[in-house]
Amino acid sequence: MKKKVLSLILTAAMTTAMLAGCGGSSGQQGGTDTAQQTGGEASGTDANSYTMFMRNTYVNWIKELKWYDAAEANTGIHVEYVEGPDDFNDVYAEIDQRIISQTLPDAVMTKLAQTNVYGPQGAFVDLAPYIKKYAPNLQKYIDENPDYAALVTDESGAIYGLVKESPIFIDYVAYRADHLEKAGVDPASIKTVNDFTEAMRTLKAFYSADNPNYYPLDGRENPIRFAAWFGCPSNISAEESNGIYIDHQKDGSLDIMDENAYTMAETMKTWYDEGLINPEFAANTRTEGDWEAAMINGNATFAYEYYNRAEWFMVNGGKDADPDYQMAVLDMFQDENGNILKGTSCCKYKEDCVTAVNAQCSEEKIKTILTFIDYFYTEEGMTVANYGVEGESFKTESDGSKTFIADYSTEEAKPEGEKRWSFLSDRFTVCKPVDNEAFFAWNSPLIAEAAGRLNTEENIMESYNLKYTVEQTEELSNLVATVFDAEIAGVVSFVTGNKELNAENWKAFQDEMNGLGLSRIEEIQLEAYHATFGN
Repeated sequence: MKKKVLSLILTAAMTTAMLAGCGGSSGQQGGTDTAQQTGGEASGTDANSYTMFMRNTYVNWIKELKWYDAAEANTGIHVEYVEGPDDFNDVYAEIDQRIISQTLPDAVMTKLAQTNVYGPQGAFVDLAPYIKKYAPNLQKYIDENPDYAALVTDESGAIYGLVKESPIFIDYVAYRADHLEKAGVDPASIKTVNDFTEAMRTLKAFYSADNPNYYPLDGRENPIRFAAWFGCPSNISAEESNGIYIDHQKDGSLDIMDENAYTMAETMKTWYDEGLINPEFAANTRTEGDWEAAMINGNATFAYEYYNRAEWFMVNGGKDADPDYQMAVLDMFQDENGNILKGTSCCKYKEDCVTAVNAQCSEEKIKTILTFIDYFYTEEGMTVANYGVEGESFKTESDGSKTFIADYSTEEAKPEGEKRWSFLSDRFTVCKPVDNEAFFAWNSPLIAEAAGRLNTEENIMESYNLKYTVEQTEELSNLVATVFDAEIAGVVSFVTGNKELNAENWKAFQDEMNGLGLSRIEEIQLEAYHATFGN
């Protein structure tokens, strides 16, 4: 019934919109604007410009990027951005409203789930024939990347949204190198989780005598992030689906049915009982600000976090708090047999940052939009987006490789709103390929070294973009919202001692999660895997 009502609303909205031009006014937040009432395009008659609705934070980033200015100059195409809310959910909700009120700009940043619903109903352009006609480099990319083609193309061959690439991330174990040195702990000796626990015991004994607020391991928000250390993250293959995989391939990834998940809970309980982990973090009540303050002020040593956090602490108060302050990054953990425990990674394609085009756009406007996007799939465009302009931000070495000459620290420290060279491709700017080598090279020496050491195929667990039907997406959204929170709360209760950790209680916990829908989530994920990859 919900889908039928939505379809009726959209049908009525788009019947009226047939009288309108392409897109809403950049200043319009609701209602039918003058351009639509008169049949003109919001971006005007200029064939070399178009409007695009996007999260306001992303718009602000784009305005600061020197390489983006170079791309507009090279293409002769200007994009007028329509600033949406900052919160992602609010952004997508406003797209819903703009579709109904007929105030869509020429293009929008949306998510794949929305294009899958609204595209077939007539809100977004089927880009497939226009890509073949106007975007040869993008078409070549689609042809050479069948996983991408499978993700963005529906069963009828239509493409309603273009997904951007993301750098491949894994979290790093950042640590205070000066803490370990003073306490007599050799970081090279920390190879297994048991080694890590022993190192934390040494640190606790050394620092807590004078500092009762000291806990070796700290973090923020969800504390159940260590599954990869125990070999029990959520995973999927042609044969099986284990744990909540959708939206949690990296963060919060956990398969509670794996026997190693029980070992993880046991180990974390040991950390909690011995004061090796901050109790607020273990209880899932730790704020980001409190964690950051603890790391900076010497109340913690280890954090398992986003790849560049080690450098963040160095430049955001660490050195001011302690002249000896020095962060570093551990090697990947191994199991007791010396096998690398792979880190969970993000997906290659970012499904919540998708470019879609208003179905009311003229073919000329569609051509302009695709011409701009296509530029970033050319050799020149990829160089501009990943390295900038030769002689200004990079130089070409004698062997043909590229080296940044713009200084990362200087550029990224510029005040907000000031033009800078920045190549942080995890930020949404345009749909484009990502050069992972360039992305991680554009970092401080500390992070660039860690990335070169850790970001290897043997260290990273592959994450898959799976294509779900509208019905599957709706069912999963309801199930995951319930089961994931219950799953995390259940593990936390065992770790903190609110529930006794034993085999009987753990089995009851597993059964409870299956009863809430975990097993059904796994079924849907496996169906989607087969539908996506055809096996």
